[in-house]
Amino acid sequence: MKRPLFSCVIPVKGARPYFDEALDSLQNQGMGDDLEIIVQDGDVEADKGQSDALNKGFAKARGEWLFWLNADDVLLPGALKSLELRIKSLKFKDGEWIAGDTVYIDANGIVKDVRTDAKWYPWYGRKLSVWTGGPSAFFRRRLWEQHGGFDVDFKYVMDIDLWTRWGRNGIRFESAERYLWGFRMHQGSKTMGGQNCSAHAAERMQVLETHGLNNQIGWRNLTRLCSVLNGRWFKRWRDGKRLFGVNWKGLRI
Repeated sequence: MKRPLFSCVIPVKGARPYFDEALDSLQNQGMGDDLEIIVQDGDVEADKGQSDALNKGFAKARGEWLFWLNADDVLLPGALKSLELRIKSLKFKDGEWIAGDTVYIDANGIVKDVRTDAKWYPWYGRKLSVWTGGPSAFFRRRLWEQHGGFDVDFKYVMDIDLWTRWGRNGIRFESAERYLWGFRMHQGSKTMGGQNCSAHAAERMQVLETHGLNNQIGWRNLTRLCSVLNGRWFKRWRDGKRLFGVNWKGLRI
């Protein structure tokens, strides 16, 4: 049986008010059999949290390229078609990891902000932790199989830990040069609640200590400076003004 080009894992557990919209955003990509969707249901198959659910989901995946989508988020229109063209290009024939930018949407799907973090810096893998939005990252199956999956001890920053581990092994991502992921801001979000801030910060520090990297303040200041110098700060400001108030379903970017 032919492998699909992409496999997406959606981890779900408990209430899932935005799940149908997340699923529609995948099915409307127009990929047909080249997209495999795996719903990893924690209510049916016991797991140790999101990291464990994703590991189990990816273990089932058949696709050449892997990614995940949270049950309250969306994949933006045209994302997979643009990645398909990128993957088939001669320039990218040896690439293993692509990362895109992110739009922030509210409970009704309206864009409230954007982030342009999908830029590789030369300090990644040596002095800094690697940050790019989790579901905006797409990677080849062999990368996952050779370098391992998520650490189930992390609840909030398992993606940062994984990216940093890969970066320390000399692997770098290429920018998709477009917005791919719609992150939904709502009260039920794991990363939005104020009570989670201290736990999130503690895990970030644990990643830095585990990999012997610089302190968090230095990392933030350096990446902010780079984003100003390379124009990505201006791009975020410009795109934020242009896209603010637009429903994600109408985005063509």
